[in-house]
Amino acid sequence: MGLFIPFISCCICPLHSRSSLRNIRLMLTLSFLLGLTNLTLTYPSKVIIKSFTCKSEDAKIATKALRYAVDEINSRDDLPFRLSFDHHDVEPGASEAWSLITAVCNELKEGGMTLISIDGGRGYEAMRGLADMLEMPLISITPPTYQIENTNFFGIAIRPSTAEILADFIIHKGWTEIIMFTDGDYSGIPMPSLWHHLHKKTNQSVSAHMVELPAEMDQFDEFLRQFHVRRFNDTHAFHSQRSAEDLKNQCKDVVVPKFNRIIIDTTSSSRMQKLLIAIRSAQFSQAYYHYVVGNFDFSPYDVEMFHQGNINISGFQLINRETRGYWNLRKHLKKGRQMTTDASAGDDLDAHSALAHDAILVAYHGFARCLAANDSLFHGTFRHGRFYNRGYPGIFCDPAADGAHSSRPFASFEHGRTISKALRGMSLDSRDGTLTGNIQFDQQGERRNYDVSVVDLVSNTKATFNRKEVMAWRQGVGFFSNRTIAQHTRKPMDAGRNRVVKILTNIVAPFTMLSSGCQLNDTTTPECQGNARFQGYCIDLLSRLAKQIPGFNYEIVIGHKAGSRQSDGSWDGMIGDLLSGKADMIVASLTINQERERVVDFSKPFMTTGISIMIKKPEKQEFSVFSFMQPLSTDIWMYIIFAYIGVSVVIFLVSRFSPYEWRVEETARGGFAISNDFSVYNCLWFTLAAFMQQGTDILPRSVSGRIASSAWWFFTMIIVSSYTANLASFLTLEKMQAPIENVEDLAKQTKIKYGIQGGGSTASFFKFSSVEIYQRMWRYMDSQVPSVFVSNYAEGIEKVRQHKGRYAFLLEATANEYENNQLPCDTMKVGANLNSIGYGIATPFGSDWKDLINLAILALQEKGELKKLEIKWWVELTDCVKDTSVDGSSASLNLSKVAGIFYILMGGMIASMLAALGEFLYRSRIEARKSNSNSLVGNFAKNLKSALSSQLRLSVQGGAVAQPGTQSFEAIKRQQAASFLPASNDKDSSMASDNRLSPTYQPYNTAV
Repeated sequence: MGLFIPFISCCICPLHSRSSLRNIRLMLTLSFLLGLTNLTLTYPSKVIIKSFTCKSEDAKIATKALRYAVDEINSRDDLPFRLSFDHHDVEPGASEAWSLITAVCNELKEGGMTLISIDGGRGYEAMRGLADMLEMPLISITPPTYQIENTNFFGIAIRPSTAEILADFIIHKGWTEIIMFTDGDYSGIPMPSLWHHLHKKTNQSVSAHMVELPAEMDQFDEFLRQFHVRRFNDTHAFHSQRSAEDLKNQCKDVVVPKFNRIIIDTTSSSRMQKLLIAIRSAQFSQAYYHYVVGNFDFSPYDVEMFHQGNINISGFQLINRETRGYWNLRKHLKKGRQMTTDASAGDDLDAHSALAHDAILVAYHGFARCLAANDSLFHGTFRHGRFYNRGYPGIFCDPAADGAHSSRPFASFEHGRTISKALRGMSLDSRDGTLTGNIQFDQQGERRNYDVSVVDLVSNTKATFNRKEVMAWRQGVGFFSNRTIAQHTRKPMDAGRNRVVKILTNIVAPFTMLSSGCQLNDTTTPECQGNARFQGYCIDLLSRLAKQIPGFNYEIVIGHKAGSRQSDGSWDGMIGDLLSGKADMIVASLTINQERERVVDFSKPFMTTGISIMIKKPEKQEFSVFSFMQPLSTDIWMYIIFAYIGVSVVIFLVSRFSPYEWRVEETARGGFAISNDFSVYNCLWFTLAAFMQQGTDILPRSVSGRIASSAWWFFTMIIVSSYTANLASFLTLEKMQAPIENVEDLAKQTKIKYGIQGGGSTASFFKFSSVEIYQRMWRYMDSQVPSVFVSNYAEGIEKVRQHKGRYAFLLEATANEYENNQLPCDTMKVGANLNSIGYGIATPFGSDWKDLINLAILALQEKGELKKLEIKWWVELTDCVKDTSVDGSSASLNLSKVAGIFYILMGGMIASMLAALGEFLYRSRIEARKSNSNSLVGNFAKNLKSALSSQLRLSVQGGAVAQPGTQSFEAIKRQQAASFLPASNDKDSSMASDNRLSPTYQPYNTAV
């Protein structure tokens, strides 16, 4: 509906001096540009802006853009006033025009200086009539209506009409018939103005058919389907009538075009988006349709979606999307916006919101222009805290209808003509913050000298996507033929066969290097002329591309850095040269990213890489005289010592308690000595000899002793084998222990500083990364003094070499791996790549070579040629011998690798002791039974106890001697004599046999 910008009221103290009054008057008049209040203010004053709109989604978004523009102006520090914004909704319906007039007239009673119309239709017509009557300046965001005479001096239109550009587009296409999809009574494209421009520029007649769109947006799909059916039936009916000779005259007025050219004209951008979605999802063939979006809401999202289909469509773009203001307003409007069905389309900024933003700028600069010409223009407008017009307070639309002011005459706004003249005479552009380019007005208040981008998408059967043309058009001039850019069109294979292609590259090893003995500017040597003076991965890649693409003749030109975007929107470096036409292609280690993709076309990636970490190689460790001990860790050595002592003790104990380890020998005096070979000294010697893989003159005879010995022998076999194997590899490999192993190690320490190349794609990765660890690394690097950033890779690599392990450099993995293999071979890569990026060949939009290069790169990938080139320059042509070095972890054998053998050893010792206890009890029981074979149970228990006691005493004492004449001597004597007698029965025979087999063991039952 309408936006009312009221004025502000204030009083000036008469006690000020004349010069002071003039200065205060100037400041106050500047603050009166767009506000209204009935309070007395002193500068700097606050301007109040009030808006009136019909309730709708588009009006709501436009109002939000107005608020943003007000806040944007208020944020400036050089203004003598600030703006405030107040919004009022008017209910839509049949009486919306009357409701709008009533609301505005009520506000004008307090004062006002200009109006802004947001909505079109009846509301705009009512607002225009009110502005003409009151001579009130009117700024309209809706398209201007067609007027033959200048009857609207007080209105200006921010939104230009599409009638003139549509006329030029129809003439450019050579169309003679069109179909208009419109929204009922209101039309954003005034048809009289369209016919006026067509007749002005061509004598050819153009016929039009008007088709009204349904009111409900969910009916668009059914509407398109029925429209297609009607057009299909009408076409067949037309051809049937033409085949009948007698009905030929009856069908001469029937107009059924073979190709349907449809111009879409909707009242809002939301309805336009819904209709475009319905067109994309239509289930019938649209090969014979060509749609034209008749407003300025053909967004980049729409271009992308239609670009991949077979639908012919064209549209106009008025917004300058290369400015910072566009992105800021888009981000602001995106907050809290209710997304459309296509969320990506809803993210973009529509023309209505951009024009609303520019309307505030026009109003502000218009009043500034008035006051620049006459700083006392509004001196008599404010008195006693009120707004006065022609000597009366406020502005009344109908004084007679107001009882309190029925006696005052009707008076129009006294400064209306001055303000309107200032608005029409202004000139703004993007430097003033406009989003729709150059803003100028003619005498009728319509935009002039503005630029529009025309995007034309046409079905292309030779490619999987449409043919795209972006044409520049200027009001009053027409299309710029020399600025037309054809994009994404499948070209013939012989395109540009006879033209030499200029290839830009830069000197970066191993991608592009000077050949041996050649200088960059030396052309005297025949071997160093032309392309022959260069070598490297990119040079070999170009030669293989030339074999794949017929007629690909190229000349290599050396550039410098890749290029970055400047503050004015231009590009420097190789990308800048490519955009300016100095070269046709960039073949280098050029990273594909979003910002570069906006201005150039990239091929398929010919190599994938990522950001990696380079550090200086750690110093090689020197071996000491005790290096032979390093194959086993210190813990293992300690555990082996403890195991050696423990096993010796276990063998000693089981040998003492096992009766099978005792033997009887005659002494020199004729007595008998009972002894055990496994003393403490002998046990230590036995286990040490087994560990050293040597033999001894004593061996265990008992089961328990043999179990313990077997477990120890198995343990020593594993330990000695592991030590021998680890010693061989440990002494032959040079161990280097890296201080860091990955990016996490680098980020959590501060001893080693790290940096990157400033201003490149690596810096952008860290600066805008959403990963917390990379954000922390960026903050660390950005805060270091002196700076850890370098200007190029060579400086960063040299810094790594000079700082003796105290500096790490983050660079692309391709450069990292190549430099590590070059002399002096003192750097190394650690960890995995931080991200994944690709290198591509850059061409201008619409280049003849893009599709051919893509096909050639895919062919080289499938054949393995690209991998061969990578191996050649990164593996084969190196100066360093690849080391087989151990990583940062220790090479010593630790406990976790051999813990199992210790468990086996402990299990063997426990089993041995249990066996010894069994043997001890078993032999004691046998001895007790022999002594009392026919006695009672009580005597047997007594004898068993005696046998256990004597055996235990023997084990503790470590042996005994039976002297002649003692009871023990006689018992041993009888047993020894009995062992040589023939057996009297089976039992005695078996006993005698057992004694003969074990002559060293003589059982006894007498304590010595």
